Amino acid sequence: MQTIYITGTHCPACKKLIERKLSMIADVDNVDVDYESGKTVITSNRTIEKQEIAKALEGMPYAQKD
Repeated sequence: MQTIYITGTHCPACKKLIERKLSMIADVDNVDVDYESGKTVITSNRTIEKQEIAKALEGMPYAQKD
């Protein structure tokens, strides 16, 4: 399990979109986003690299906080 924070989230639609996009990354089993805080929990059998997350969110108004 990996916890990251995503900026730009503000509504349930953001939550669903981010969860759908991050779930498409190889080996990701589950994604849960708290849109109010941006806290995002990714369940996977490996660590998902920041570059993979950036690519999944490309073209959208969201980004992983450093």
